[in-house]
Amino acid sequence: QLRWEAEVVKYVQCLWEKSRPRSKKIEPTDKLGLNIPLLGPRFIPPSYMHIQKCLGLRHQVIKPVMLYIKPLNIIHPFYYPQLATCPRCGSDKETTWEGWTSTGACELHGLICEETALGAQLQCNTCKKESEKTKKVNDMNIPGDVKDVRAHTNQLAKLEGYCFAMTSTAYWSSWEHWQIPRE
Repeated sequence: QLRWEAEVVKYVQCLWEKSRPRSKKIEPTDKLGLNIPLLGPRFIPPSYMHIQKCLGLRHQVIKPVMLYIKPLNIIHPFYYPQLATCPRCGSDKETTWEGWTSTGACELHGLICEETALGAQLQCNTCKKESEKTKKVNDMNIPGDVKDVRAHTNQLAKLEGYCFAMTSTAYWSSWEHWQIPRE
């Protein structure tokens, strides 16, 4: 399963590198070329026939381990650019994609079979600056209007942090089910 996930991640990273803009002023290019197959965001493992044909194992025994690989759903800006909105402040201008989730793929209960999902991390620079300001204010203990500082801190504390995993419940908690993007 891990090898399958690693190969899918490598493929998605390759697509992302070839299609993403190099600077904020340049519009993203949607042209990948005819020689690059466009697969995903749901990656289904190879079937028995694919394994047999691709590996050239006509009369040899295929290990059953290869048949127990779960489908992998990728939540990445290449497939879902509309997810680049911070769930905490709603900003879509100051967000950046910061690699993959550090916990790896999470297990999902699909309708037909068990599946996994792996997502990128969204970092909001606006919330990062706000959390640094709040931390400085709390560390300095400046006498003044404490109620304003506490109210602002409590408002931001509803959803902590500035880096969100696309597979976390914290990110999706503000979405209605009809707003969730589909394939």
